[in-house]
Amino acid sequence: MARLLILGPSYRRNTSPEPIPAIECYDGLFYRIIKNSMGKVREKGIDVVIVTEDLEVASPETKILCKPPAGEKWKTMPPTIKDSEKIEKLQSQILEIVKNREYEEVFIALNKHYQQLLPDLTSHTKKVIAGFKGLGAKAKSIKRMAIWVKIWFLIIRSL
Repeated sequence: MARLLILGPSYRRNTSPEPIPAIECYDGLFYRIIKNSMGKVREKGIDVVIVTEDLEVASPETKILCKPPAGEKWKTMPPTIKDSEKIEKLQSQILEIVKNREYEEVFIALNKHYQQLLPDLTSHTKKVIAGFKGLGAKAKSIKRMAIWVKIWFLIIRSL
């Protein structure tokens, strides 16, 4: 029962001048939730991919350069590049990830600007979770997913 979490760039960022892991570069609410339970998330078959503001697909360990955010806040933060080749590359990378592993759920935690750039994943997975009203609802769902992982870990551990 594999799951995929697709995170977008957060407005809050690490200010390191050196390339650092993508999971450490971004410091938004979703990233904090995932960082706190990353070990358990991996144990339960939840894959995490990060879409950067340059429309690159990165694993949490991929070292990237942290740039200052564009836009005034997370909601309005558009991709810095709207190149059709970059968008096609992003779509093909996401499709390749989803096709290479059979995911039961794909959870998309991206703002509307980034969500519009993703390919339609409904035919490649049982469930796509993407439509939320506001940051709080997304955070609550990510926390539920992290809590679900912790509960299952405790249950399996007790057997």
